Amino acid sequence: MFISINGASIFIRKNFRKATPRKTTIFFLHGFSGSSNDWEEIFSLFGKTYQLVAIDLPGFGKSDKPKKNQFYQTEFLVQLITIVLNELKLREVVLTGYSMGGRLALQFAFKHPEKIKALVLESASPGIKTKFERQLRKESDAKLISFIKKNSLKDFFSLWQNQPLFASQKNLPAKKQLGILRTKINANSKIGLINSLSNFGQGEMSNLWHNLPEIFLPTLLLSGKLDTKYTTIQDEMKNLLPNSRHKKVAGAGHNLHLEKPQDFVNLVRDFLLTLNCEHTKTDSQ
Repeated sequence: MFISINGASIFIRKNFRKATPRKTTIFFLHGFSGSSNDWEEIFSLFGKTYQLVAIDLPGFGKSDKPKKNQFYQTEFLVQLITIVLNELKLREVVLTGYSMGGRLALQFAFKHPEKIKALVLESASPGIKTKFERQLRKESDAKLISFIKKNSLKDFFSLWQNQPLFASQKNLPAKKQLGILRTKINANSKIGLINSLSNFGQGEMSNLWHNLPEIFLPTLLLSGKLDTKYTTIQDEMKNLLPNSRHKKVAGAGHNLHLEKPQDFVNLVRDFLLTLNCEHTKTDSQ
């Protein structure tokens, strides 16, 4: 289904027609250059146990690719999640984000903790700590934007997927790798990639490291052990988030839900069962 927000058409993928208010909903946010399609296998593995929702953020997938910067900025993206929650009448929501989507989920949780039940953050970061590091990231993103402008989407994804961060994906079957590449080329546009980097890249977003102790939501941190950078980041996050746990999966890199989908689903399901048990105990006291 599609909804219009400030004139932009946003695509929503869901596994139900009408939401059941008391039923837990898992709300998925994709990473940079991704789309709601990235969660297709996860939807299949979860089945109908939970209400599942995934959106195409502005600039990606089937959603519009606006030229205006405002559609890619934190304020609008946080507002977008609120509007989707209200539009679908979702209540028991576990906001789940991968990489860029995890950054957005964390921003939303900090601003509107009352609107969600829990967080699942996969290979995510609260931001860049220092002004110097942030400036370096902005310069790096500016170079990437220049590359996107001058080259084809196929050239960009060849460059992007060959980063050390995604090296473990080369262990996937060749057919699956080719399918991922084709899907990404078809789901993206230069304007969407450029505006996302310019307005919601890590060099642009606000740093939430010092705010983590204020986020009391139950939080599951997920990382692949082969992704040493984000495993280290999430170890540090675990020590700052008051109600969090960090699960690390062997044989997986940055994109855990792609490389080890069953492990991802099992860990999220176990986390939700724990939440339900805690909820039941609270209700009975």
